[in-house]
Amino acid sequence: MKTGEPTGAAGEMPTVALGDLVGRADLGLSVLVGPIEGRRVRWVHVSELRDPGRYLVGNELLFTAGVDFPSTAQEIDVYVRRLAEAGAAALGFGVTPVHDTVPPLLISACERHGLPLLLVSIDVTFLRIGQEVSLMLAEVEREGVRKLSTAQAALTTAAASEGPTAVVRRLARLLKGWAVLFDPLGRRVASGGDAPSDDELRLADRVRAPKGPLAATAHHGSRQLVAHALRGAGSGPRSVLVAGDSFQAADRAVLSVGVALLSLLIASNRSSPELTAGLLGLAVDGVDSASLLEKVLDAPTGTQWRVVRARRLHKSATAFDTPLLAPADAGGILVVLPEDRPFEPKGWLVGASGPVPLGELRSAAVRAERLLAEAVVECRSRIDDSTVDSLVSSVDARSFAVRSLSPVVEAGLRDTLHAWLAHHGGWDAAADALGVHRNTVRHRVTRIGELLGRDLADPDTRAELWLALRWLPD
Repeated sequence: MKTGEPTGAAGEMPTVALGDLVGRADLGLSVLVGPIEGRRVRWVHVSELRDPGRYLVGNELLFTAGVDFPSTAQEIDVYVRRLAEAGAAALGFGVTPVHDTVPPLLISACERHGLPLLLVSIDVTFLRIGQEVSLMLAEVEREGVRKLSTAQAALTTAAASEGPTAVVRRLARLLKGWAVLFDPLGRRVASGGDAPSDDELRLADRVRAPKGPLAATAHHGSRQLVAHALRGAGSGPRSVLVAGDSFQAADRAVLSVGVALLSLLIASNRSSPELTAGLLGLAVDGVDSASLLEKVLDAPTGTQWRVVRARRLHKSATAFDTPLLAPADAGGILVVLPEDRPFEPKGWLVGASGPVPLGELRSAAVRAERLLAEAVVECRSRIDDSTVDSLVSSVDARSFAVRSLSPVVEAGLRDTLHAWLAHHGGWDAAADALGVHRNTVRHRVTRIGELLGRDLADPDTRAELWLALRWLPD
């Protein structure tokens, strides 16, 4: 069993199987030498450089037509060896217009270094293959999003209904493998899927060791194993070990959600502030944990919640009245509060969302982050109060107003436009407010329309101009 540190991440680029590309007759790819099983492609790259390997990052399908291609056996061997060392998925060779056949020295070098060599049909362009691979990658990414969304709901429902045992079983099914949860003494306390071998179970010992890594991976035959340490309160770290045929980006994201839920459930009792804060953190990160949150939060059904991003202005700043508080990635803190709690205590610069149900905490967190960024620029807190003004930063609003109304202001017609719009286009009412004749108002409004090049009878135009008047600096 080969072991190592974990590779890849939930946010890694999607890949497609090289075998799936070769299997498509319309792409015109045929294998000359090299193994394609298990090879995955994350991008297509075309290069006629004599040493393209130095510019690759791994898993590329590299195409060449052999322009200025190395000619000696030693040069070709170095060319292929560097592609293999760079982690290229395969080399595709086009035999037109430079070559009539694939160089025999290239075939032998690819066979020697274990790099798959593909012959590209003369009827298919490199561009066509690249476009098709892009479409396949996009579909893989969409499918990953769908899979993650379904898995999140399934895992949090399992956690809310039965706890760690149900989460472990659900993980095994979602990842089409098996999963085992160990206690600090190494005893199995929950499992799902087929029974693993003793050799496979040894990987869990690495992460459970006092100074072991937080996570480790291994390969056992065709299976990939991933072990995570679940460190929390208690007599020592527990661990979860999961196996599957492969772990793509979506699978890793599903595993991350499962590990986060297990860490929270085993480290805390169901009513602890740590568990509640952890679950809220998951929700803010986009994990649908509303069903589980409802079981642990001490709040009336239907309570609305406000997400606040805040920065301390001075050391004596008033504390937030909630345990649901955590450091934020970009500095400051992230707070989640019931709608009836004060959300702008003394000594803080805040960006606060409007009240939302538990299921909408993610969008509220994004909104709060943007409002805090505006608050920092404007040196004043920004609150989402469900008005149009809260949707636009004051800097953008002023810029919009100046651009929209500068011809009107320069012509001295600002007050006329304000009075006319304030009285809903009523000539007599606007004339009375301005102390002029109604025909004067008509003439001025006609002039305003000409200056702006806008139809003032259009309701959209009137609405934009009214907002611009509100936002125009004195």
